[in-house]
Amino acid sequence: MSRVAAILSLGLAACAHDRAFDRGEAGALKNTSPAISPWPGPVADPVAADAPAVAVIDRVHGMAVQVFAATSTEKINAFPGVLVGDGLVLTDLRGLQVAGPGGDLQPAAEIAVLTTQGIFPARVVDAALDADVAVLELPEGARSLEGPPLGEGTSGDQLLALRASKQGPALLLEVIGFSIRRPEDPLGLSSARGLPLSFAGAPVFDAGGALAGLLVSPSEHDIVLVPSARLVQILASVHSPAPQVGDHI
Repeated sequence: MSRVAAILSLGLAACAHDRAFDRGEAGALKNTSPAISPWPGPVADPVAADAPAVAVIDRVHGMAVQVFAATSTEKINAFPGVLVGDGLVLTDLRGLQVAGPGGDLQPAAEIAVLTTQGIFPARVVDAALDADVAVLELPEGARSLEGPPLGEGTSGDQLLALRASKQGPALLLEVIGFSIRRPEDPLGLSSARGLPLSFAGAPVFDAGGALAGLLVSPSEHDIVLVPSARLVQILASVHSPAPQVGDHI
């Protein structure tokens, strides 16, 4: 049995909301119909669920994933992420730091991504330390998994944060509707104070179904929104060709 399969068969004791995996459930998963509920916390201008929001979720629900990171078979982090095409996944960088035996944080030695099409091993191919965003790469067989278009802004729009987590045979979606003020700097991070920290790594979609940003947690007390413009920069660095011998730098 592979290390990843072993991780996924253990159950996630560290996360009370997650259930143990059955190794026989590694095939395609179904999505439950998510319930949409505005977050009641101190987030500016919460928005109510409506038919357009449900339509957006119907289009993008298969792009939300759950990421698992471990340094050993005894301690596993589970947190959301999002497919962005070409076998790449965006997620919260801090989630990839797993508590070791002494409580100190260590980089994950094993990473797996759970999608509606099954479980895939993953590796870190890039990270933006200033934005707390990690880019994961899935195997060749996952290159065809669809990602959303990237949005152009977040100001005044109804936004939907989607958090995927496995519950039994289904990949359950928790959805929070909210709006947020855009910072003066289009590349700047915006505080999402009041949103649950469990949404760190979750994608945020606009009313048109485009990826408006990614929620990350730079500390155990804060959650912020990384805008799509910054995500474009991060992905561009992944796709940039590596310098060749003889190239001028």
